[in-house]
Amino acid sequence: MKNDVVKHSGEVLQIEGNFLQVKIVQTAACSSCSIKTHCTTAESKEHLIRVYDKEALRYHVGDKVWVIGSTSMGRKAVWYGYLLPLLLLMALLIGFMSWFGKEHELSVALGSLVCIAVYYFLLYYFGKDKMKKAFNFSVQPMN
Repeated sequence: MKNDVVKHSGEVLQIEGNFLQVKIVQTAACSSCSIKTHCTTAESKEHLIRVYDKEALRYHVGDKVWVIGSTSMGRKAVWYGYLLPLLLLMALLIGFMSWFGKEHELSVALGSLVCIAVYYFLLYYFGKDKMKKAFNFSVQPMN
């Protein structure tokens, strides 16, 4: 059976009604190594995640929790954030190049980049609420 769940340990920072703000620390695979202080590749990043939970009031600030998401959310994020814009950029470059010709390469490149910026703006402006619904995390106490 395929495991479709990703778990990260986190700490509750804030509780607002039915929402928890949880801090997770994402570490590189080598960050737990005993010689990481001598290595330049070890890294870690803190992320703040807002999680909806009907029973949020059962948690307290400082509680250790598991933040749970599905791997399909990661695939969606990669699709909307990287792959779709890449395909759009390639199609725009090819289309603009065939329309304007090779003598306007700089204009074609800049026009394509502007279109990608518009894509991200529209994704943020119109897709913000849809993305919030599509990317739902849940929490579980660590005990």
